Amino acid sequence: MLNGVKKMETVAEVKCVALGADIEDAELVEVIEEQPGNIDEEVAVLKNQVNHLTSALDSMFSMVKELQDDANQEKYHDLTAVIEGKKKENKVEIPEGTVFTGHTKGLSYFLQAKEGGFYVGITRYDSLSAAAEGVSGVRRSGWTFWKLPNGKTVKEVFKG
Repeated sequence: MLNGVKKMETVAEVKCVALGADIEDAELVEVIEEQPGNIDEEVAVLKNQVNHLTSALDSMFSMVKELQDDANQEKYHDLTAVIEGKKKENKVEIPEGTVFTGHTKGLSYFLQAKEGGFYVGITRYDSLSAAAEGVSGVRRSGWTFWKLPNGKTVKEVFKG
């Protein structure tokens, strides 16, 4: 600190490009770092950096969530057409690749129908109910435990 003024130092120059923009639209940004004079200032600088990183991560999470929601919505529309066709044929058959979510004990689980079974991670279950019991530790109906991205249960979608 010189005469009560913190020393500022340019650490790097970084090119920033907005999502979906061309690389030609990149903006050059200087990354400036404060050089703290004592331990209290160093802690304050680190807290400030953590706050900036947290904000950036929140922003990135929001963008990824929006993209994921859009992709899930498109998948759901495709899946709905397949399901309606099966209902008309009076067949209750869950299409391969269908992904469901289940929530228990404050945790979320993903189940995927594939290869004639139901998988939670690498664990294979023969039925939806076995998978629900496997993740929750409680015997329950898999038809009401597992849900599609739109929030409807398997029972509502396939038997409704």
